[in-house]
Amino acid sequence: MKIWINRAGQNLGTYTLEEVQRGLDQGQFVATDLAWQDGMESWKPLSEFPGVRIPAAPIEPATPVYPTPPTGDAIVPSVSRPDVAPAWERRPEVKLFPAFFMTIRDVLFEPHLTFPRMPVDGRLMPPTTFVLMLQLTVGLIAFVIWIALQMVQLPYYTQALERSEEFRNLNFPVWSLAILIPGAFILGVALWLGFNFLMAGIHHLVLMLLGGANKGYNATYKVICYSYSAQVFNLIPVCGGFAVIPFFFVASIIGLSKVHGTEGWKAAVAMLAPYILCCLMVGGLYAGIFAMIFSQTQRS
Repeated sequence: MKIWINRAGQNLGTYTLEEVQRGLDQGQFVATDLAWQDGMESWKPLSEFPGVRIPAAPIEPATPVYPTPPTGDAIVPSVSRPDVAPAWERRPEVKLFPAFFMTIRDVLFEPHLTFPRMPVDGRLMPPTTFVLMLQLTVGLIAFVIWIALQMVQLPYYTQALERSEEFRNLNFPVWSLAILIPGAFILGVALWLGFNFLMAGIHHLVLMLLGGANKGYNATYKVICYSYSAQVFNLIPVCGGFAVIPFFFVASIIGLSKVHGTEGWKAAVAMLAPYILCCLMVGGLYAGIFAMIFSQTQRS
């Protein structure tokens, strides 16, 4: 288990117990340096940290500053902002676009390190703006690619439409597409945001029923929003879409288990159960329709 080391308000990094002991022996760390690891309620000096042996003549730093220990909903020590993750949670310091791309990278490839450092502070705007920017970015790039592909096939479409009697009789102003396409895109994004709020609530409800929701709805909502980073794989031609679902579910399951401090199987059930139930309902509906069609066919 990693141990956080802090000196004079500055984080020195995370280390194993063996690395901390070696640092003490070599003078890299001193007895008054503060240490914290997952499960502790407060920071402790290394001189009081379990499993650590202080050398006979430690080097004392000048005027140590003791940070405020993590309390309440804080999951990791909030001694300095660089320890907060994902990077989108500290946009003013990291800047907009670096924070956006760093968040995608960390959530997809290091969710086990990223989500335990996510602040659960009740603010829903940061994850909402992130997922909105993600949808707009992926949607815009996909739309540009689609337009480019259509332009390549434009001569074929033009000839086909010119030969179409229905198209010649259609009184449809082309300029209206400039309103319909952006309008449909904006409406789709708005509906998707509402769907995201609803699904986060369903996932949280299932987690509550399993006894694994140790934080509020905002914690679940944040995990779901940041896990949608997997949608960037939609930009990879042909096979990219196949990576979206596994990356999304892996990140969200790890995120829920870390943020809520619950077992992985409860987080997995909370994420998968609503979708499995929907698939069963849709399958039952289609089965009923086919049964009715088959019954009518038999009678006739």
